[in-house]
Amino acid sequence: MYKEIVVCIIVIILIISMDLISNNYTKKVFDNLNENLGNLRNEMINENKNEGKINDELKKVEKQWNENFKILSCYIEHNELEKVARQLTLIKGNIDVEEYNQAIPQLDECVFILNHIHDKESLLIKNIF
Repeated sequence: MYKEIVVCIIVIILIISMDLISNNYTKKVFDNLNENLGNLRNEMINENKNEGKINDELKKVEKQWNENFKILSCYIEHNELEKVARQLTLIKGNIDVEEYNQAIPQLDECVFILNHIHDKESLLIKNIF
């Protein structure tokens, strides 16, 4: 009886610790993505649009997303990650044709989806029940 209780406690501690590690990683990645998307948005709404800076910011976002996608896909639903990838593709397409006014709402939607994923994956009472 004593051994089973110890094993159960160890398993629960492992589950909670792995969840905390994954939540911290997700928060760090999404905060960095949100910051880079914010920089991209600021460049697009600037009256003196510099296409080089806009493309550099977009490349930063894409690079960061591609680097972290493999790890995130291990514990986040693929369908949620595909929504972010879709939004990034739409943003890139609008920037390529210099439709910055069309890209801004797509960028805002991308930020919303990232925040939604983070909230959904967090260890909160409302997510447990």
